[in-house]
Amino acid sequence: MKHKIIIDTDPGIDDAMAIAYAVAHPDLELVALTTIFGNVRTHEATRNALALLDHWGVAADVAEGEHAPVSMPANEPSYLVHGRNGFGEVDIPASSRSKHALDAVDYIIEATKRHPGEISICAVGPLTNLARLLERDPGVVSRVKSVIVMGGAVHRKGNVTPMAEANFWNDPDAADAVLAASWPLVLAPLDCTMPVVFTPDFMQALARENPTLGKPLAAMAEFYARFYRSHLGIGGCVPHDVMALSWLTVPGAFRLQKGALAVITEGPAIGQTLFQAAGTQSRARCFDGRPNHMVMVDTDPEMFMADYMMVMTRHAG
Repeated sequence: MKHKIIIDTDPGIDDAMAIAYAVAHPDLELVALTTIFGNVRTHEATRNALALLDHWGVAADVAEGEHAPVSMPANEPSYLVHGRNGFGEVDIPASSRSKHALDAVDYIIEATKRHPGEISICAVGPLTNLARLLERDPGVVSRVKSVIVMGGAVHRKGNVTPMAEANFWNDPDAADAVLAASWPLVLAPLDCTMPVVFTPDFMQALARENPTLGKPLAAMAEFYARFYRSHLGIGGCVPHDVMALSWLTVPGAFRLQKGALAVITEGPAIGQTLFQAAGTQSRARCFDGRPNHMVMVDTDPEMFMADYMMVMTRHAG
């Protein structure tokens, strides 16, 4: 049976890599993209989502999400990392079709009512849409099949501050609310994403084997890799957002740890992920009443990359 997925996204180069994987994978059914600010502003994310789907001939819906965090002013988009257009200045023609009439939150509510227990939400941007979803319809926690979140940093430092990962830093209140909810959630933090690097050779091979999907991604990755090389000394780029989808399709590539999660919402450590392993005798008060979730704390890079290349090239065209 196919996994029905909604990707909550801020496209974004690694978002494009994840969307392409969803398009290519025979076991994933892309129901919709819901958009959020982060790598770009929300209206730009909607534009990019529509453009990608049209470019790849995919008829999935696009529903526009929130334009600002739950309670703080919005940070500037990550143009330095992803380029001013979100695609590393690679031109993807604009779509002629419109976004869905429902906003992202109402779209998810309606979709999970039509398909209770069938839809997994892969959230790969700031979690504002999901926090608003919990406010508007608390019962959604029993209708989703799973929620896979790319965000946070559990046993390693952040990537926008020494403590904080970008998605959680962009709306820490939303992230904290989503992690506090009692739904079947799996977290894909920097712990599992940073060990994987898509090298220039890997991206060039992808472009050769599947020009339709691979060529635009390889072009975007050149910009993305320049950032990683100049700021982190890494010889390639990290496909963070793909992890949220790969958990559904190749779970054996990841090592898991179970525990309660929280996010610091103010002060110098704003956006920091807090983790308390399951079974710990003395739990910090910030974890009181919180459910345990599964956390992807490590990755087998070879298995992950082999799966990505296999999936993408079997869809060659």
